[in-house]
Amino acid sequence: MRHALIRPALLGVAAAAAVPVFASAASAAPATASGPAAGAIGSGVTTVYVAPAGRPGAAGRSCASAAYASIQAAVTAVPARGTVIVCPGTYHEGVTITKPLHLAGRPGATIDATGQPYGVGAAASYVAISGLTVRGANVGGLLADGIVTAGLVNGTMTPTDHISITGDTTEANAGSGIDLNSTSHSVAAGDRSTGNSVGINVSDDFHRTAAGNVISGNVTNDNPGGCGIALADHTGDGIAHNLVAGNVSNDNGLGTPSAAAASAGSGVILAGATGGVFGNTVTGNVFDGNGHAGFDVHAHAPGMNLSGNVVTGNRIGVNNLRTSEGDSQTTGVYLGDASPLAITVAGNSISGDYYGIFTAGGLVTVRGARHNRFQDVTSPFGSSPTFS
Repeated sequence: MRHALIRPALLGVAAAAAVPVFASAASAAPATASGPAAGAIGSGVTTVYVAPAGRPGAAGRSCASAAYASIQAAVTAVPARGTVIVCPGTYHEGVTITKPLHLAGRPGATIDATGQPYGVGAAASYVAISGLTVRGANVGGLLADGIVTAGLVNGTMTPTDHISITGDTTEANAGSGIDLNSTSHSVAAGDRSTGNSVGINVSDDFHRTAAGNVISGNVTNDNPGGCGIALADHTGDGIAHNLVAGNVSNDNGLGTPSAAAASAGSGVILAGATGGVFGNTVTGNVFDGNGHAGFDVHAHAPGMNLSGNVVTGNRIGVNNLRTSEGDSQTTGVYLGDASPLAITVAGNSISGDYYGIFTAGGLVTVRGARHNRFQDVTSPFGSSPTFS
């Protein structure tokens, strides 16, 4: 079974780059901005405030005296390595960041990205995004992300590295809540993603390896269209050496019918139809109530590189509620590969499932398989000879 919904938002955005609806959405984002607008703020000012009642010429020293009513205008005006403080209120826009800076939301600061390709897009490295609620990104029915490590520059999605996304809430976005796409050394930590197609996505859609990223301490629950956290190779450039640690990822992928051929979602999935997802560590997470297994491998193309992945110390409850290929029972860990697979799955606590670990397809070697704790599990191991 192919896990169709892990295809992230920006594939839809990139494909739409030539159509008028996308071009009009892009107009909300600066095409070439790299520094403050001339005369926009006083010399030496490195912190600016945005508030719904902001007005040009105001003192700009607090939320009460904000000089900007638009986040994009403030982002354009502030100098590199400055800070934009977003005051409580709802801002109907999409924001593109083209210089290193900190975009910091105060409690109640919300971006409504309805009609936009993303809520916040980081088109420069060394950007920090914190404390915001980002919701509703959707362009003409195409998938769109809440926060993404890329942004529109001259009409082209430009991926970047060293992005920090912390303490944000992403909800009801048509694509991923947070998309670590074609980025390296970026962090998503302490965020909450719910009601999106995918909670947090790690992919390589812009033909750059996604490597050395950290996804930690997040809550990615109740994303009905797909996985809580997805590490998915779509272009062959690879998903490598990422750390997924200490997250809670429950009740995802339940927006589809209950059937073996249905697309659903896991707590965490390693997936792809090309290239490789290798050297990643999934540890200390909680998975329960997901449509597919708590931890899942879906390798649909023969010869994918899935070497060096380690799954350890996770607490896995009852999962696979929407079933998987060859597996109609509840399952903690599902490992499906079109070719031989070797993976370490050890030191996990799996409880309440029919199958603890289920393998499908080619010869699957599970290192440490018997060093997991199985509690109230009918059959610790199950298998099927087919996976496509």
